Amino acid sequence: MRTRLIVALAGSFVVLAALAACATPAAGDAAPGGGADAVAPAPRVDAGWLDGGATIGVVTYGSSSCRPEVSQVTAEDGVIVVALREPAADACTDDLVARALEVPVPEGVDASTDQRVRVELEDVRTDIDLPAYAGGPVEAYAPSASWIGDRVIALRTWGSSSCLPVVEDTRVASPASVVVRFETPPADQVCTMDMAPQLTLVQLDPDAVVDRDATLSFGVLDAAETVPIR
Repeated sequence: MRTRLIVALAGSFVVLAALAACATPAAGDAAPGGGADAVAPAPRVDAGWLDGGATIGVVTYGSSSCRPEVSQVTAEDGVIVVALREPAADACTDDLVARALEVPVPEGVDASTDQRVRVELEDVRTDIDLPAYAGGPVEAYAPSASWIGDRVIALRTWGSSSCLPVVEDTRVASPASVVVRFETPPADQVCTMDMAPQLTLVQLDPDAVVDRDATLSFGVLDAAETVPIR
């Protein structure tokens, strides 16, 4: 009886040793996503000119309830550095949305030439090559639309800072025309009586074909206004 027990225990140790060998990476093999030399991928960040090249739109992706804030914008050695900080929040919603920020262009930066934008968020930084702004000037308080990356359009309108437009539907009418319909605001909605720039992100379907010089039409009930996408 004792001999059979010793043999059984010995067999158990062999099985455990085999399982441990399977669970341990072989020498020289890095565990997926780990290792001392592993580098975390930079988060996706997009950028584009706004307001006729006077400002820059920066789009990050993350929680809708914990949007980063602008800490500082400077020009350093030919690079526009946008330093962001995480907001003070106890908890964040577990979703993934595009979040837009508008930052001023530092003094001395020429929007008519190619620029590099460096977005810093905590210990992570992302460099973006921003082609020269080729559109015309934008009049004060006039709506405008700009490309932010390849598949996102920033629509810049003016109105109450507390009541932003909400996209209900986006339709690519043709390669030269994008149509956006806004939701009808609730009848009992209360808005602050100020006038501020409002950034609305229009995200295009990955399969949509849209020319870089297309127009964007927008409105609540119909396409009340049309602006070029610069």
